[in-house]
Amino acid sequence: MKTKNILFASALIVFQHCLWGQGEEVVYDSPSNSFISLSLQTHKNKLRFGTQDEYYIKADGTYVKPQDSNYYDVDKRMSHNMASKYAFVELLKIRYKEDMFSVMDRSLFTERKQNMYDKEQKSYTAQQQVLALANALSTKMELKRFFCNEKGEDCASTFKEDGYYNEPRNIRTWGGRGASEFQQLRAYTTFVNELFPKLQQWGNSLHPTNKIDGYFVAKAQLGKYDFKDGGYWLDTNQFYQNGFLLRWRGLQPINTSERKLMHPNGTSILYKMSPEEAETFSEKYKHIFLVLDVMASLDGMENYRADHLKTTYTLNSPVIEIYSDDGLTNKVGEINIETMVYKTR
Repeated sequence: MKTKNILFASALIVFQHCLWGQGEEVVYDSPSNSFISLSLQTHKNKLRFGTQDEYYIKADGTYVKPQDSNYYDVDKRMSHNMASKYAFVELLKIRYKEDMFSVMDRSLFTERKQNMYDKEQKSYTAQQQVLALANALSTKMELKRFFCNEKGEDCASTFKEDGYYNEPRNIRTWGGRGASEFQQLRAYTTFVNELFPKLQQWGNSLHPTNKIDGYFVAKAQLGKYDFKDGGYWLDTNQFYQNGFLLRWRGLQPINTSERKLMHPNGTSILYKMSPEEAETFSEKYKHIFLVLDVMASLDGMENYRADHLKTTYTLNSPVIEIYSDDGLTNKVGEINIETMVYKTR
């Protein structure tokens, strides 16, 4: 179900909000029928970073089971979302790799050697990035074309148009299984000259200001109730789990209250709740989800060998919203950073 359609002509992107699973997702339409469109989770019409909706967990805490009628729809949506998150980050990296792609050999493979000149190293690394992008973003039709060897594989069976997407780090080699060096090189040169320029243009069109308005979500365990202080202590060291695009350590505090959250030894903030409320609450929930309204910044690459995109963020609001479910449908409270009760180690 599409509820919004906004065309950004300068970036050649269409945002379409679809009701998938428990929340809305924003769709970044592909500029070519050779590539998949990307579907990313949102919260209140902005991108969702950090901990993601697991899809299989319902708002009441129960799970979607294989025998449920909607299981395969949920499973396919998870497949699309996993592929989309990986591909989105890879596309965002493109703008910071112009120096590599400009020296990349587009007619021959650059061989990996023990001692490589800087230009050779960059060319080799760029070719590996093109391979990853092609695997992550190509439609099933193009995957058959570039990564299946009809002489040695059943391409129709391997690449079914069944609604599932390539696993993010399932990197197939050019030409497919058992392809000769001629087939491999032909697949690479065709892709890099015919389709890669379109990917470069797409990547550079995504959030060209290097700023993304969104929400950072962190998962916390309730732990034991503190009767003396009247609530649950939420340790920020829990927030360091891996998530989409942003990490907790990327928060850039701009005032004293925010700096309290980022104490080097970790901070615990009090989620206030009466004993009567806590007893009932703890019987239903073991985890909660903290949501911060943020402005994300794309800050380049750590280095081209590590291939890590640097991201930081600042807070748009001092209010942390608290939800009981990963779909962020059941809000159970708030904590204001400016007035929070906290302690550090």
